[in-house]
Amino acid sequence: MRKKRVLLISQEIYPYLPESKMSLICRNLPQKLQDEGKDIRIFMPRYGIVNERRHQLHEVIRLSRMNLIVDDFDHQLIIKVASIQSARMQVYFIDNEDYFPNKRYFHDNEGRFFTNNDER
Repeated sequence: MRKKRVLLISQEIYPYLPESKMSLICRNLPQKLQDEGKDIRIFMPRYGIVNERRHQLHEVIRLSRMNLIVDDFDHQLIIKVASIQSARMQVYFIDNEDYFPNKRYFHDNEGRFFTNNDER
């Protein structure tokens, strides 16, 4: 019998973003599902704060270079992948300079929400 496939999309996952209740839930829930025998895929935005070098992100050529149309504008997506070694899980990152250029992910340095949060 084939494993059930589960696609999880999250705005934050620990260890790629700072530890919070949500980032820990989004880290531990897929682990539990995988331990139960599910085939897990996780996607999240690659915010500027995610360090590509430290987390060993690399581009997935077969998934990258797709265009996504939002409000009549073409946005090219680049998909990158990294592994959570202790869990043997891969996390796919949606990278786009228009939407995720900042070192912060929801607020600017003064605590104001970024103006494109709704669109992102």
